[in-house]
Amino acid sequence: MLYGRRVLIVEDEALLAIELTDIVERSHGSVVGPFRTNREALRVLDSEAVDAAILDLNLADGEATPVAERLVATGVPILVCTAGTLPRAMRLQWPDIPIHRKPVRADRLVDALRDLCEQA
Repeated sequence: MLYGRRVLIVEDEALLAIELTDIVERSHGSVVGPFRTNREALRVLDSEAVDAAILDLNLADGEATPVAERLVATGVPILVCTAGTLPRAMRLQWPDIPIHRKPVRADRLVDALRDLCEQA
């Protein structure tokens, strides 16, 4: 369970964003977002604190690298949720970043988020 943890969701596919939101909320977490673009997510990070983040790699305005960089720089753990592969630059920069393949399994996603929050 994610009791009270604030989880940023950055996902541009509406149905998946809804599914991820539902998974986090059913696990008693609090969702920040979901957001479709880097721009939206970065704007909210200027004023909102989060405990962890779920990032899709390919957003409406490009790769999620700007959001990932901001989160990592501030010590917020991230989990990538994608149907694709992690770009080479991200793999080299963050070799230990957890990746969950779409379609997601709710139980595994919640376990991974909980572990990330506990390690932070």
